[in-house]
Amino acid sequence: MKRIMMTLVAVWMMITSMNAQRLTNIQAEARFITDKMVVELGLSSVQRNSILNINLNYLNGIRSYRDIDAYGWHYRNKQLKRMMTARQWKKFKNSYYFYRPIGWQNHVYVHHIYTKYPKHNWGHDKRRPRPECSYGRPGWPGGTHVTYGPGKPCKHHKHDKKWKHDKKKWKHDRDWDDDDDDDDDDD
Repeated sequence: MKRIMMTLVAVWMMITSMNAQRLTNIQAEARFITDKMVVELGLSSVQRNSILNINLNYLNGIRSYRDIDAYGWHYRNKQLKRMMTARQWKKFKNSYYFYRPIGWQNHVYVHHIYTKYPKHNWGHDKRRPRPECSYGRPGWPGGTHVTYGPGKPCKHHKHDKKWKHDKKKWKHDRDWDDDDDDDDDDD
């Protein structure tokens, strides 16, 4: 009986910990998107707080790739349109990274906001390993989170495509030049 109780407590603690980490990441993402919206669209502080809650609810409602363009996204856009002026809404809709903050490409979530604003503070975050601590593979700063250069989307995927292509390149780097001097054997 003690083993079952200890197992249940351990499972409950792991689930609670994972949910807390997920919520922290969602809050950071929602705050980042909202702050950039304030700067680009010229939102007031009242609009900022309301939009932060709307973005937080939208991001928290995404459980799978099907939820990206589902009811939560339509509800978010309806609420934002009601809250913004016509000029702000037009600017919002023309900026793809605000209108569709999360996408799905090649079986990974893609945060479109990072095409315009790459995460520049990752190197200064003490909790994240630095890129030079790559744990065995180049281009893997911290395991499963791959960051591409400025202007490219930030993908959440455990496989780095560049690494795969670099390995294939070695196969084609053979020297096919024949230096056998077969011309001398004709005599």
